[in-house]
Amino acid sequence: MNDQISVAVTGLAWMGSGIGSIETAMERLFREADHEILITLYAISSAADVILEWLEASLEKGILIRIAINKLSEQPPDVVLHLEALSNKYPHLYIYDFNGEETQDLHAKVIVADRQVAIVGSSNLSQRGFITNHELALVVRGHSVENIATALDKLFSSPLLTKHVS
Repeated sequence: MNDQISVAVTGLAWMGSGIGSIETAMERLFREADHEILITLYAISSAADVILEWLEASLEKGILIRIAINKLSEQPPDVVLHLEALSNKYPHLYIYDFNGEETQDLHAKVIVADRQVAIVGSSNLSQRGFITNHELALVVRGHSVENIATALDKLFSSPLLTKHVS
């Protein structure tokens, strides 16, 4: 199958003209996932309540979720506590902490569902990333999604990630 690629954005300067929003694309990805969601992110803010709701709804459906977060200890404490509570409630949620050397960060913002659809973009999981900032993401369906998922698999098995235990 050939790749199908669409663009999603946030920010008033380039919204409209038939371009969808990143938030809508992410909500659809979470809603349509059946088996597995892989996530890498640099930052998640306290204002990202909707993401935590989508995560929990997916977990309630039994979907396996693996999420790698850059420097987990530096994320907002209330978000970390919420993720830990979800992890304690749902054994199929795996949270990984990226702690590379001082000059290394996990900066990739990627979400893959069922190895069928991926969102790869610049937006952090924050209110600014969904509303105020001017962000751009590609929504990819097709063969390339398996390549993206394989890259994430390598990251999840990397010594740079440690499984977070609450």
